[in-house]
Amino acid sequence: MTIHRSVRALSRGLALIGELNTSGPSSAQELARKSGLNRTTCYRLLQTLQQEGYVTFDEKSALFGLTPQVRRLSEGLSTQDLSRQAALPPMFSLLEQVSWPSDFAVFELGFMMIRESTHSFSPFSVHRSMVGLSRSLMRSALGRAVLTAATPAQRREMLEICASLVPEDAELARDRRYVSRFVARTRSDGYASSVGETEHGISAIAVPIGGVGPVIGSLNIVFFTSAMTLEVAARRYLPSLKQAARDIERRWTQPHHGAVTAV
Repeated sequence: MTIHRSVRALSRGLALIGELNTSGPSSAQELARKSGLNRTTCYRLLQTLQQEGYVTFDEKSALFGLTPQVRRLSEGLSTQDLSRQAALPPMFSLLEQVSWPSDFAVFELGFMMIRESTHSFSPFSVHRSMVGLSRSLMRSALGRAVLTAATPAQRREMLEICASLVPEDAELARDRRYVSRFVARTRSDGYASSVGETEHGISAIAVPIGGVGPVIGSLNIVFFTSAMTLEVAARRYLPSLKQAARDIERRWTQPHHGAVTAV
């Protein structure tokens, strides 16, 4: 990919939008001081943003503010976009540390839907295409991690959806003792787990991904059951898995825009 020099005026204009979003209506002098721009440049940028409909100017108070049009800049951002920006960088860092593949999944229509995966890049994976596939809410480490981290009300709703939409898991979703047992074990272990329950010969450990509010998904490490026990996997990899989960949470709530610029 050809790397082009960044456009300073665009960067400065976005910085002013960011400052107005943080501080609220402000004078040009305040914005110039906070952004480090000289007053003339700041005025020119604010006038341009005003002409484009992103900034308004109150003549009585002499304050600049944002218009509702700014919201349109983010309306096209989907959860798929967020998962790609938030999950993949920490997942690749995790892969460098553990070599075994990982999946990031979210609850959807009674299943755990895999949104991002490093299977294609792991030397230990027998799968090459996982994104878009689903895993059992009841029998996978991914699902058990989410159910354990959910509030009682959220868990009840997810189980009801699973029972009504996923025939093969309906009986387990209605079995409160079964659910209570794996929730208690997950809390005791500090991670969710499965051994050969979603695929013969495959084990996994997983932890939830939290956001601002409800749990948004979960992250696993997948390995051959013959390679190690759950306890060995947790001892070796759980700290790295939890760190990757924290990194995803941080990036999800404050998404990074990994643009490449030249100086």
